[in-house]
Amino acid sequence: MYENTQETMGSRRVSAVVVHYGDPRRTIRAVLSHWKLAVFSSIVVVANDLSQRPEELNDIPCTWVIPSRNTGFGGACQLGAITNPADVYAFFNGHVTIDRVSADHCISAFDIDSVGIAAPYLYHPGRKETAINWKYTHCTRTYSRIVHLPIQVPLRDRSVDRKISSPEVIDNDWATGGAIFCRHEIIENVGWDGSYFLSFEDVDISMRTKKSGWRVVVVPSAIAMHSGESTKPSTTSAYYSMRNALWFARRFHNRRVQALLTVYLLLRLCRIVAADVLQRRRPRRTRPATRGMLDGWLLWPRSVEALPGEPLWSRDA
Repeated sequence: MYENTQETMGSRRVSAVVVHYGDPRRTIRAVLSHWKLAVFSSIVVVANDLSQRPEELNDIPCTWVIPSRNTGFGGACQLGAITNPADVYAFFNGHVTIDRVSADHCISAFDIDSVGIAAPYLYHPGRKETAINWKYTHCTRTYSRIVHLPIQVPLRDRSVDRKISSPEVIDNDWATGGAIFCRHEIIENVGWDGSYFLSFEDVDISMRTKKSGWRVVVVPSAIAMHSGESTKPSTTSAYYSMRNALWFARRFHNRRVQALLTVYLLLRLCRIVAADVLQRRRPRRTRPATRGMLDGWLLWPRSVEALPGEPLWSRDA
């Protein structure tokens, strides 16, 4: 039995929202980790795979929400937030955990009235060399100069120690959705856009937050840890990275940028085709990537909800 000994920072209510899909053991570990921090006044799990609450969480006072369908990451974040209203929300995917000190520092960032979104650095063991993984952990999240795609620029080595030990927050252009803290006003007045379904929803809410006059910051003294696992089949990633890049450009950038991005994505598609052939990759990424480019121009969401039938490409074969 787990006792409810949760604390809040001052009078501020902080709710954690975990987006669940796939292996329940991953989400169980994440929920238990978040609960043991004793910093969240509530924990909400949105089960996008429509699964039932696992028995291992019966003694944990978290709310398990089963939506009517897979709402995508952004839709699940918004649903989780409105389920348990709070002053600050911490959104996590099921692969990410955070320590108490880092969580406290992210929450404390909202003592600055102008901060709308705060995020820790996120360590992701996605590359072969640990040194490279850490290099891309301490980075600036901004946009590429020509096609305005979201990118991560590693900090210079001599700047890392100084910045991560600084009590100050650092303005960034966007925050990663793997671990992102939002003020209540952002959820209420800006909100997550679930139409992207998978990828770019974190960049989108960051863009609209900044356009609304709020700051998007990274907290250099805070770090979250990603397990390195993924629930996204490679073909699914190929589809949504193409489609949502075009949707994002159509929403926020002029026709010149949209045209340049289309050319860039066509070149990327050529590289995907070459890799499929030369490396004999299975499953092949060419078809979903091509379909993603077409849907990026031919489809357009009419609301902030995921399109009917999502995920539109989920086969990994």
